[in-house]
Amino acid sequence: MTDSESVNNDVINVSMELSGPYEDVMEKLGSKTDSDDSIEPLLGDVRRVLETVERMQAGTRSTIAAELPAEMTVDYDAESLVDLLQVLKHYGLLELDGNTWKIPDETDS
Repeated sequence: MTDSESVNNDVINVSMELSGPYEDVMEKLGSKTDSDDSIEPLLGDVRRVLETVERMQAGTRSTIAAELPAEMTVDYDAESLVDLLQVLKHYGLLELDGNTWKIPDETDS
């Protein structure tokens, strides 16, 4: 540092380097909070339900439940799936047309 440089005591600069296999580095960079870890199974199930409805293009609760992948965290039957579908509807991620659930058409907005 030279005499002409000013020092700002409110700023801290830190540099670090991580090296190693990709997965190891990503694990180090990932969040380690318990709250984030506890919601991951739910987010995974939501993602899989939405992917299933999108792949099917539309479906009743029974047909969606029958098509859900085996890696779901919770075993959803047609009755229990409705609760999740309703939540997704409230967020505008699904819509109900009669008894058929589908991804909303983006042009309808």
